[in-house]
Amino acid sequence: MRVVVLTAAYPSSTEPERAVFVETLTRALASSGGAEAIEPSVVTPRVHKNDAAREVRHGVKVQRFMYPSGGRRLKEVARPSMAALAAYVASGTAALLKETHLRAAHVVLCHWALPCGPIAATASIVLRVPFLVIAHGSDISRHARAGPMAWAARWALSKARCVAAVSADLRRKIEHLGLLPSGTGASVRVVPMGVDSSLFLPSLSWLRDRLDARARLGIKRDAALLLFVGDLAPEKGVLDLLEALGLLRLRGFEVETALAGSGMLKPLLEKKASESRLRVLGRVSQADLVTWHRAADLLVLPSHSEGAPVAVMEALASGLPVVATRVGGLSELVLDGVTGWLVPSRDPASLSREIERLLGDPGLLAGARRTLAESPCDFGVERRAREYRALLEEVVHGA
Repeated sequence: MRVVVLTAAYPSSTEPERAVFVETLTRALASSGGAEAIEPSVVTPRVHKNDAAREVRHGVKVQRFMYPSGGRRLKEVARPSMAALAAYVASGTAALLKETHLRAAHVVLCHWALPCGPIAATASIVLRVPFLVIAHGSDISRHARAGPMAWAARWALSKARCVAAVSADLRRKIEHLGLLPSGTGASVRVVPMGVDSSLFLPSLSWLRDRLDARARLGIKRDAALLLFVGDLAPEKGVLDLLEALGLLRLRGFEVETALAGSGMLKPLLEKKASESRLRVLGRVSQADLVTWHRAADLLVLPSHSEGAPVAVMEALASGLPVVATRVGGLSELVLDGVTGWLVPSRDPASLSREIERLLGDPGLLAGARRTLAESPCDFGVERRAREYRALLEEVVHGA
């Protein structure tokens, strides 16, 4: 089965950790076995001029289409111009049409309803090749709520043979917003992304591994350490976290915080690093992220909206408890009070109190780690690849 993967983000030489979960799933599909082998190729935007227009990554052909990015992705621009949007869609459509036609592809697997959904829908109509679209979260929660973008998302989803949402909450949003018209024949399935289960797995001797990891990273063995992983952007609640840390300091509670990621708030956070005891790490490799999981006391994700964040799956799979906001699909990942704790969104005071309560009670954190070690969360990409393989076969063969 020849599959063309259309995605708004994919790892590159400039950003090897960008949307690595898309590459992880693509590689897992290629090695998922089954009656017919899956042969994927990837079409994705070329954001940085140093990235190769064409390359083979881990055995998968990747083609990047040009558009006036200015070194930033569309989601990193507050209000992209109509010219930039038009260039993105035109260039992406041309690249997808060419790749799908030359490979005689059986199906297009489209990540993100926006901005990629309309591109996949256009290619599907022109070449009469079915497509499956995966909604990840921000494409629906932030960009498809009203106006022309909502119309574009609705049109794209109506042309899809199948729509997958990464959480049940996101499926409800798609249905509530009326983005999937009745009578189209499309259905919404809930299939999250997956993580590399060979890397992200709980430690059987977490206390020893914690001390070893802290020694490697230069963290004091008795320091309270929080870890944030994600885009350094307002919608991820980074400013709420900064305010919560300030409230903790006012109450005399000192904590170190490591921020793994990049984004528009990175310069601000770097300026405040010394006064707020922040470590702004930039993007961190998967292998190094495992070390930070071992060293940290808690993963903190105070997002304003989410689909089913891979960062939380990676932490829980590694045995690291989580404090997150009660938004999107987070309640589907975090067992509140057992493997993690959920707090209200946009409420730095509640966040600071919960962090102080948990770090002040080592027994709570140890209990959560023990639960995660004894009953590991099954977020492995191998399972997800089997589920997506089944959807692709259904789309291609019309079952």
